[in-house]
Amino acid sequence: MLGVAASAFLVAKNRAPLVSVAGTTAGAVIYIVATGSFNSAMSLPPAIALYTIASRYPMRRAMTVTAAAAGALLAASFIWGDDWLPVERIGAVGWLFLGMCVGALGRARNGYLEAMKARAEAAESQREVEAAQAVLAERMRIARDIHDAVAHHLTAINLQIGTARRLVHARPEVAEQMLAQMHDIAGAALSEVKATVGMLRRDSLTVPEPGAGMSSMPGMVEVYRNAGASVVVTVSGEERALPDDVDQVAYRVIQESLTNAVRHAPGTPVAVRCRYDDDAVAIVVENRLRPDDARAGEGGRDARDLPGLGMIGMRERVVAVGGTLDVRWVDDLFVVDAALPAGGGSADREATVRGDVDDHPDRPGRRSGSVPQHPAPTR
Repeated sequence: MLGVAASAFLVAKNRAPLVSVAGTTAGAVIYIVATGSFNSAMSLPPAIALYTIASRYPMRRAMTVTAAAAGALLAASFIWGDDWLPVERIGAVGWLFLGMCVGALGRARNGYLEAMKARAEAAESQREVEAAQAVLAERMRIARDIHDAVAHHLTAINLQIGTARRLVHARPEVAEQMLAQMHDIAGAALSEVKATVGMLRRDSLTVPEPGAGMSSMPGMVEVYRNAGASVVVTVSGEERALPDDVDQVAYRVIQESLTNAVRHAPGTPVAVRCRYDDDAVAIVVENRLRPDDARAGEGGRDARDLPGLGMIGMRERVVAVGGTLDVRWVDDLFVVDAALPAGGGSADREATVRGDVDDHPDRPGRRSGSVPQHPAPTR
């Protein structure tokens, strides 16, 4: 009867585990007092209640409750169980600690499974974030490629259209030559767009073919000159082959800078300076404002005044190869100043994109606001 009464407290072990431990332990103590003998069955109800305690509460609390229940049983055995053997006392409290240990192991296992589940969910979330970032990066790359393939060609065509309209009556033979050049430029633009789309359709594991590089720069500059732009190119240092990615970025920096110059300040001279150092190539493109823009900008201008996806794409390309880019207005002069690793330097080093020309690595001691000068023979 005492065993049944003690076991009744197990009904409350989920709602009130401490009450369940107290009731089942009290039943075992009463059994010892009444009979003075050991019965392992009387230790099972408190052991089950202690299992619940250990599976829900921290180890310190479970140990405290278990020690209190074991102390009560031992005290009763010493007072009312004089003929108990030591092994019986060990058995009486052993059941209690066994229940507590099983509960603690269950709690640890559940905690481990929850941690693994949380880790798996976090990894899945991270994969989703990385996938979204990869999609965004791919979209930005496609936007840069399409922009590079079309923008400067359309700018050159627009310039030549304006010149051809002025010459169509006075010098029709020159206008006809310019129309032929526009045809060639449009064909080149279509070819670049087709190449870009074709690359997107290839297997993602296919290594893309190298794009236009510095070897193509003279032809690009000639297109703008034929369209009426005044472009002066100077080169210093020993020209040499650059890594493919750096070579393409150098070409795109010059291309985008010329496009912006003829688009936003048509008719003004543009200076392109390239300097080959041991471990870097420095590119500086400068153009002055038109007189009306200079008057409008007397209050000072910032490089951020220039709009456009092209400028953003140029920054991203330079940073991607480990280079630096300085873009700013200096009085009425707009300066694009890039430094790219030319072999021997790691493209994985930390890249910076800043608007302060003083932070450029190859300008020690240059005063704030000064325009970089790279003396070199005119090409």
